[in-house]
Amino acid sequence: MKLRIFLSLASASVLTTFLSGCAGNSAEIQAKRAELERTTPVCVDEADCTAKWEAAQLWIVHNAGYKLQTVTNVLLQTYNAVPNSPSLAVQATKEPMGGGKYKIAVSVSCSNMFGCVPNQWDAALSFNRAVSAVTP
Repeated sequence: MKLRIFLSLASASVLTTFLSGCAGNSAEIQAKRAELERTTPVCVDEADCTAKWEAAQLWIVHNAGYKLQTVTNVLLQTYNAVPNSPSLAVQATKEPMGGGKYKIAVSVSCSNMFGCVPNQWDAALSFNRAVSAVTP
């Protein structure tokens, strides 16, 4: 009986720690989401868009856990994540903003309930930095 109570308390403690860790990270995730929006790459003309789009493709080739499945002038997409894998699946889109400008938005994910390796938020910010830094 004492062992069963101990195991129940230990399980509850682990679960509480896990859940509080998730809740504690919500402010951090909100900050990263805001940073991701703030740093989204924007291209302003054809040469700039070509250079940034090629940089986006190269970043995905070097950092995603899966090969590119779709490559068009508006979509870069890897194969879907394998179940339970922490490897990164990536999708980038080139979206018109008007006036000849486009934003290059990235989505990074995995199918592991414990998170991605590297962290998907950090990877997306790395993508934004790398693509934004490119000039024609």
